[in-house]
Amino acid sequence: MKISVCFLPLLLLCSVSTGEHDTDAQDVHTVLREMTASLAQLKVEMTSVQKENQDLERQETVVERHEAEIDKLKQNLEAQQVAFSVSLVAEGDATIGPFDKHTTLIFKHVMTNIGSGYDPNTGVFTAPVRGAYHFQWYIGAHGSNTAAVLVKNTNHIFAAHEQQGSGFGSSSQGADLLLEAGDVVFVRLWVNSKTYDNTNRHTTFSGHLLFTM
Repeated sequence: MKISVCFLPLLLLCSVSTGEHDTDAQDVHTVLREMTASLAQLKVEMTSVQKENQDLERQETVVERHEAEIDKLKQNLEAQQVAFSVSLVAEGDATIGPFDKHTTLIFKHVMTNIGSGYDPNTGVFTAPVRGAYHFQWYIGAHGSNTAAVLVKNTNHIFAAHEQQGSGFGSSSQGADLLLEAGDVVFVRLWVNSKTYDNTNRHTTFSGHLLFTM
């Protein structure tokens, strides 16, 4: 009987200790379940964010492609806007020539140069695009004979000539040319010829793009 009484507190103590361990285990499992649920939710949110980022990247790619296409269209449009009109002297009056060889005339006074195809430093027009172009030039003579020829690259196209013994006279020519991008066109003063110009703009060179091809 004494032995039973001694073991009773010990059994009660063990029972309390086991209950505490069970409670701790339940708390740990609860925390683990909550953390697992939170982790799963984070994965879902990360997947959603990644998808949004991918959609945004695709949209940015589309925008960049459209911007590139717009820039290309603008460049093509600008290339199709070509026209220039120039005269020989910028101010005062001058007689150019004669020279002992054909000499490129450099038209210094620029009235129009849309597309910047004409170079006032060289007198040369460079075609920016393939197409049909129209050119016209006038050459003035004051008391002398004069002649000038339109040149495409190295080929003489048409010549303008004026034989003037006294006073002032002029001659003109025009031509439609098929040019490739990079072809050059300019006016050459004929060997042993003179040309005259002043602020009335007697000696001129003009051209413009008719249409691309």
